[in-house]
Amino acid sequence: MLNTSALPAMKEMEASLPPPSTSQIAALNDPTLKCSVALCPHDGNEFGVPFPEELSASVPVLILCGDHDEEANSQTQAWNHYRKTTAPKLIFEIKGGDHFTANGPSGGNESEVASGAEPCSLCNEIIASICWGWAPCPWGNYNGPSGHATEEAPRGAVGGVVLAWLQLFLLGEESARERLVARPDIAASFESQKMERR
Repeated sequence: MLNTSALPAMKEMEASLPPPSTSQIAALNDPTLKCSVALCPHDGNEFGVPFPEELSASVPVLILCGDHDEEANSQTQAWNHYRKTTAPKLIFEIKGGDHFTANGPSGGNESEVASGAEPCSLCNEIIASICWGWAPCPWGNYNGPSGHATEEAPRGAVGGVVLAWLQLFLLGEESARERLVARPDIAASFESQKMERR
């Protein structure tokens, strides 16, 4: 049986938390960040969060999105982020990808990501709703096939691009830059700006 005595205090605490933000907002608020990775970004309007007219001019951002995302349509959301960012940037729109396409290194979609996780997901959702988002089952929240890179992963380029991005901007490994130039076969769109050597 669930102990619900703490629910009123949790609701009060939840109401005092700041509105949802994105990696782009973090980059805008802290220009000392080395880089940012935006996963299927949303503008926040649906949640009542005003979105800035301009995004980071200094923090390099990688934007991952799916061309079939019904929750954060790439044409109205991710590409809007891309256009508003003046820092070095790359957008990787995954062909056939939905809102779950960036949830693991081998890409995927909602059905692949959730595969086999149904019992743990229910447990996690119940416990997370009363424990400020903490959940006991690490494999119960969409950590199926797309949470693990495999040789046969057709969308493994997702993890490869993110890894190259982090190696270049976080670790300063210039050799990773060349891996951010080649358009992956799974890309519906793959565009960058200001990616020349500094």
